[in-house]
Amino acid sequence: MSNFQTLIATLILAATASAVAAQEPKGSSVSALQDKHDRALLQDLKAYIDEHPKAEDIEQAYMLLFNKAIEHDWFTEHEAIATRYLTDQPDGPIQSLARIVSTMSRAQAGKYAEALGRYKELMRGLGKDDQEEFAANFTDTLANAATAAGEYSVARQVYETLLERYGESPTLRQKIRDDLSRLDKVNKPAPDVAAVKDIKGAPLRLADLKGKYVLVDFWATWCAPCIAELPNVQAAYTKYHDGGFEVVGVSLDETKTALLDFVKARNIPWRQVHNASSGGDLVEAFGVNSIPATFLIDPQGTIIRLELRGPALDKALAKLIKSQAVTQRTDLPVR
Repeated sequence: MSNFQTLIATLILAATASAVAAQEPKGSSVSALQDKHDRALLQDLKAYIDEHPKAEDIEQAYMLLFNKAIEHDWFTEHEAIATRYLTDQPDGPIQSLARIVSTMSRAQAGKYAEALGRYKELMRGLGKDDQEEFAANFTDTLANAATAAGEYSVARQVYETLLERYGESPTLRQKIRDDLSRLDKVNKPAPDVAAVKDIKGAPLRLADLKGKYVLVDFWATWCAPCIAELPNVQAAYTKYHDGGFEVVGVSLDETKTALLDFVKARNIPWRQVHNASSGGDLVEAFGVNSIPATFLIDPQGTIIRLELRGPALDKALAKLIKSQAVTQRTDLPVR
């Protein structure tokens, strides 16, 4: 397997590994043991690289280190060693892996302009034929991070760079256009979808939820990253529901039964729509081409954020709900 194929597999498997880890108690699970093991391995690899810089298997050490950093999203703490590799071996056999760590470390630090510059450097060094899938996977990783942070201009430039580089592929070209179309929905009214039926048979219209912040969450019970995110959405719902926050789940499950069983078992309190049997098509209306996908709609019915997950969801809602509460208090008459 080539280095690039190894990376692609790593990126795909990392989401599943993270999903499992998010559901298990820290310190008392297989994933926690694996996490501890991998951190120790990375420390050993760093020491080996420092002590044996001319070793015959030094590239293997770097490759294993960078792959583990990518698998766990441990970018910031490994930026220095990636920079060292790129300084010493700018054209080294695994310079692409080092550039991923370097690029994503800037994104994790909130330095998206710098991350964009490093991304473009990486893209310039890729081959046109054999590295398209690698480029597409990493583009999604960076663009999704930028989107979640509200850096839509950066996300757009990332996708446009990929389109310019690999736009000859009809499938990839259409995917990028779909991704750009999704970004275009920010600051635009949410789709005016006719009433669909939720899983209890009750009509649901997004327009009826105006006056509240609404997270439209596209997911499925078979989607590991979706399930990993569920505790974060549940926590946000509990914390902000009384302040005017609602969630509408849109399931892409093939059967309604799977969704009903899951919602009942997990005691999910917000309304759910099974897209295939709802009498409408919210997936098409929102232009969703992959899951998980989330759209945050403000009280006026405008889409204001995309792909809010993890701490980013709580951070955004804390600011918005607090701001709304302050505005409401200001509007009270003075006695």
